[in-house]
Amino acid sequence: MKITQALILGFLFAASFALGVFVGPELTSQISNFNSPLVPEKEKPVEHPYLAYSIPALQGKTYEPVSIQILEPIATESAFTSSLFSAQFGERSMIGQINLPTVVTTKTPIILMIRGYVPAESYQTGVGTKNAAAVFAKNGYITIAPDFFGMAGSDDELADVWAARFEKPVLMAQLLQSLPSFDQGQHKVGIWAHSNGGQIALTTLEISQQPIPTTLWAPVTAPFPYSVLYYSDEEADEGRAVRLWINQLESEYVLRQFSLRQYVTALTGPLQIHHGQLDEAAPKIWSDEFAELLTANNVQHTYYEYPAADHNLQPNWNLAVQRDLEFFAENLD
Repeated sequence: MKITQALILGFLFAASFALGVFVGPELTSQISNFNSPLVPEKEKPVEHPYLAYSIPALQGKTYEPVSIQILEPIATESAFTSSLFSAQFGERSMIGQINLPTVVTTKTPIILMIRGYVPAESYQTGVGTKNAAAVFAKNGYITIAPDFFGMAGSDDELADVWAARFEKPVLMAQLLQSLPSFDQGQHKVGIWAHSNGGQIALTTLEISQQPIPTTLWAPVTAPFPYSVLYYSDEEADEGRAVRLWINQLESEYVLRQFSLRQYVTALTGPLQIHHGQLDEAAPKIWSDEFAELLTANNVQHTYYEYPAADHNLQPNWNLAVQRDLEFFAENLD
């Protein structure tokens, strides 16, 4: 019995050896390419497309100027003319309002006007900027106020919600590169910004690192992403979708790299800040803390506080504008 078993085993070994000789290489190749369900495949590298929009990444970029074209007039005042303009960002066109004083030279200063948040369905060109722009234009400044993509006559914004948000300082940095040589001139440039426009303006200044005189009305300077979460309760779902988006973002990114408070040392131009104590849209404590941060980092600034004023600096609107005129006269004229 033992001899018979030994013969059988010997036969099987010989057969398997012969089989291995003739089909072994092909079989080995097939096995090497087989993905066992017991052994997990190597994970694909995780892509992080938003890293390109982090403030450190944007500080390393070169911003090319864009083409600006004046379109049809909107209105003519005694001291200035308001017209639509278009700025060409690649294949996308952004519309906005430009005010040209009656007398314009190659050195007339330009003020870039960056508005706060306005729902797309209620937005019209000039909303959020036209009143202050009119005062500046009457005093001899060119003003240019972009609508942003997805608004009024501008092309659609990016479909990706975060990319659409993060690209705004990039767009403003490109626009700023275009303004000094606007209409073949040699213009000094300043910035006026309100509310969320303040967040855009400050981020733009941090990534461009240019000394551009800037005045900020009730700016949103809370750390990111709290600056988004703060407003999320106004949504129909009380912010659930926003929290889910941010949780996902937080799991993949270091969000401090997107927060303007982390990069105030990159601010090089004089700043002027106005904020009302009764502001319910952007709490004044944000500017209090931000001004302290500027002081700690030796950033030149002036901070005006208005005990009885709201988000639009009423009833002190005229005083704030007058202070801005003095600020721009000192730094641009």
